[in-house]
Amino acid sequence: MCLAIPMRITAIDGPAAVIEAEGLVQQTSLMLVPDARVGDFVLVHAGFAIAVLDNAEAAARLDLFDELAGLADAGPEDGESASASAPDDDPRI
Repeated sequence: MCLAIPMRITAIDGPAAVIEAEGLVQQTSLMLVPDARVGDFVLVHAGFAIAVLDNAEAAARLDLFDELAGLADAGPEDGESASASAPDDDPRI
């Protein structure tokens, strides 16, 4: 599964940008989104900004990440085994 993370551009230096999300600061390439500007949210995957998002779309995606993190923190439902959906002998594990 591939995952692209919405991050805000805080600085641009040529084809590279400094990006930030929830305290994580990284660099990314802007080669695929040359019109991106400081303050824009971009979707970042594998070291590349792949799309520019408007603020509403970025907020919606970040809310989904928060919701997923909350589900992961909650663990399995009452009475449900953590491995209920994957047998111990499943080779994909």
